Amino acid sequence: IGYLAARRLVASLGRSSVSRLETFAGESGSPRAAGVPVGSFNHRVRLAFAKYGIDVSGREQFFLWAARIAVGGGLTLVMLVVGLPLITSLIGLVAGYVLVDGLVTRSWNRMRTDVEAEIPGLLSGLKSAISTAPNVPQALADTARTLKLGGPLRSWAEKTASKMHAEGQPCLEDLRKEAAAISSSLAVCVELIGRMWTTGGQGYAQAFENASENLRDVLSARVLARARGSGAQSTTNLLMGLAFVTIVFLNRNPSMAASVRIPLVQVAYAVIFLMIVYGYNMINDMIENAV
Repeated sequence: IGYLAARRLVASLGRSSVSRLETFAGESGSPRAAGVPVGSFNHRVRLAFAKYGIDVSGREQFFLWAARIAVGGGLTLVMLVVGLPLITSLIGLVAGYVLVDGLVTRSWNRMRTDVEAEIPGLLSGLKSAISTAPNVPQALADTARTLKLGGPLRSWAEKTASKMHAEGQPCLEDLRKEAAAISSSLAVCVELIGRMWTTGGQGYAQAFENASENLRDVLSARVLARARGSGAQSTTNLLMGLAFVTIVFLNRNPSMAASVRIPLVQVAYAVIFLMIVYGYNMINDMIENAV
C-alpha cells in the first residue's frame, strides 16, 4: 500500500518512468529537462532515481533533498521506536544524508560496470557489421540492436550512432570526452571507432579483433574482482547491522538504563553510530575504487 501510494504521489509530480536512453543521455522530452554532462552530479542523481522509476530531470536537487530528509527522518523514527535516546536518534538525520549520497555514487558505479561488461560484445559485433557494411555510424546502430535491451551500453551506442549521423566527424571530440567520463575502456572504443571512421584501411578489422581480445581479458578480470567486491560489500552490510543491533541491545539493557540517560553517553552513542555509517560508505567506496 505504501509503495502504491508513493508511486501515485510521484506520478502526480511528474513522469514516473523514463527510458534508459533518456536517463543515460541526461535528457528527456519534458520541457523542464535540460541536458547535463555525463558523469556530472546531476546526471548521477538522475541515474539513482531512475532505478526506482522516477524521472527527476530538471529537479535533481529537490528530489535529492527530499530523499535525504525522508531517509534521515525514517532512521530517526526507527531509532526512537527501538528505544534509543533522543540525542542519539537525531544522528539519523545526518546518516540519511550520508546514505543517500552513497546510493547516488553506487548507482553511477553500477552503470559503469554494466557498460564495461558489454564492451567486448560491442567490439566483436561492430567488427562483423563493418565487414559487410563499411558505413561506420550505421554499423554501430546495427550492433547496438544486438546488445542487452535496456542496458546502458545499448543506450550509449544508439545515442552515439544518432549523433554521428547528425553531426558527422566533428562530434568525435565530444564523444571522446563523454566516454572518458564513463570508463577508460569505453574511451578506447571511441578511439578505435573514430580511427576507423576517419581513416579506415584494410587493417581495421584485425585491429578491432586484437582490441576486442585485449579488452575482453582486462574486463573479465575486472568482472571477477567486482564479484568478489560485492561479497565484501555484503560483509560490510552484515557488520553494520550487527553494530546497530549491539547498540540497541546495550541501550535496552536494564543494568545500563541509568547511564544511558546521561547526555554525554547519548552523545557518545551518536558519534559511534555516525562513525559506523561513514565507515560503511568509506569501505564501499574503497571496494569500488579498488576494482
